[in-house]
Amino acid sequence: MKNNELQMEYIPLVSVVVPVYNVAKYLHRSIDSILAQTYRNLEILIIDDGSTDGSAEICDYYASIDTRIRVFHKNNGGLSDARNMALDNMTGDYVTFVDSDDYIALNMIEKFYHGILETNADMVVSGMNVINEKGVITGTEGIENRRVISGEQACKDIIRDEYPKNFAWGKMYKSSLFENIRFPKERLYEDTATTYRIADNCQYVCCLPDNLYYYEIGRPGNTTSELQSAKAVKSYMDGITNCHERLDFIKDRPCYQDIRPIVIKHLHLWALLAIQSASQRGYSYYCLIQKQVTKSVLQYTDKPCNISLRLAMYSPWTVSYTHLTLPTTPYV
Repeated sequence: MKNNELQMEYIPLVSVVVPVYNVAKYLHRSIDSILAQTYRNLEILIIDDGSTDGSAEICDYYASIDTRIRVFHKNNGGLSDARNMALDNMTGDYVTFVDSDDYIALNMIEKFYHGILETNADMVVSGMNVINEKGVITGTEGIENRRVISGEQACKDIIRDEYPKNFAWGKMYKSSLFENIRFPKERLYEDTATTYRIADNCQYVCCLPDNLYYYEIGRPGNTTSELQSAKAVKSYMDGITNCHERLDFIKDRPCYQDIRPIVIKHLHLWALLAIQSASQRGYSYYCLIQKQVTKSVLQYTDKPCNISLRLAMYSPWTVSYTHLTLPTTPYV
């Protein structure tokens, strides 16, 4: 048999990373959608991040019925830590992420693979459908036709919070892109700290018009639903940290200077939200966060450049925040 015939017969292995933490209600739906994929050559790495609600037993059950599944049980370390464990253990040519309360279209991986194969892309991305707290599914606005863009353009679009967006899921990557990149541990919005770096490493990115990923926004306890909880201030401070890293990333890259004002705008937005949330938890706590936020903002800008942020620094109760939209979530 000729070498080119052998090459045609080779079917790449795709690693599917599924971090799991206390999602027993949704887990069957998620794993079933992966097992039913029309693209069959998969290794499914399920990382049980210290679940206590029966999710671990569900993971083990699926591993017992499908040899493509590998389950890892670990102490709770957060979403980044779980994803990183999978990245350290994957063997696939490509990798995609599926959150365990979400699910995917049955032909998602097949479409991703053909998108990469036909365009010689390093990463492929699709649109998504959003499932609200009532179970209503709404497709998000994406693109009309398939297009191929440079990694630099994809990186800029992600930083702008435009399609192909920050989320690690809803994409498939050449595994080699993660050789020197991992998700930051113990940080919320870890995708925002990572995905643009992956895009920058790509020569080409294929963007599909299809909505192939189903994102569960209504689950109590997911990042989006907890924005007004005790985790809110930390999430906003993590957003500030992500902006600092993006500004450092841009600093030595002349081709990215045009998006610096956008990152500064996002930095100010996170600062506003952090101060507003802190002010709802008492004056002493507000003073602590206000001091941290002021230092963080002035580190990268001479002064807050909008009146809302200036007011919030000194009198957060006078500022309305109802118009603010986070640069990291599909719907808030």
